[in-house]
Amino acid sequence: MHLQCSWPISGDLSLQTKRDGRDFIILLAPPIFVTSDNCVDISTFIRSGENAFSVVQQSDMSDYMFILHAHHPTPVQLSHLASYRKRHEEWVKITHAFCTSEPTELLWKRSQSRS
Repeated sequence: MHLQCSWPISGDLSLQTKRDGRDFIILLAPPIFVTSDNCVDISTFIRSGENAFSVVQQSDMSDYMFILHAHHPTPVQLSHLASYRKRHEEWVKITHAFCTSEPTELLWKRSQSRS
């Protein structure tokens, strides 16, 4: 049986966590980013080892049930991760190219040969 996910729209629900020593607040009422089945993927904030987060409600949410569903990455998630890694590697190559300097003597020889 598959049930549709729906989210409150009051603005009174968030997920709070820390990553790399920084606090993150992810709005859940309504959520900013949802998957195709209207769920919220928090895998970006999960690291190997111990993880801690809090779901904070600031008003009555008794009409809703919130469930954490942990699973292995789906093919769509793996594809997204591969795409992200490829873009990141390309960005590192580009920035490295800008930061690599040629030896001064090579520049001097090139400019002399053009004159």
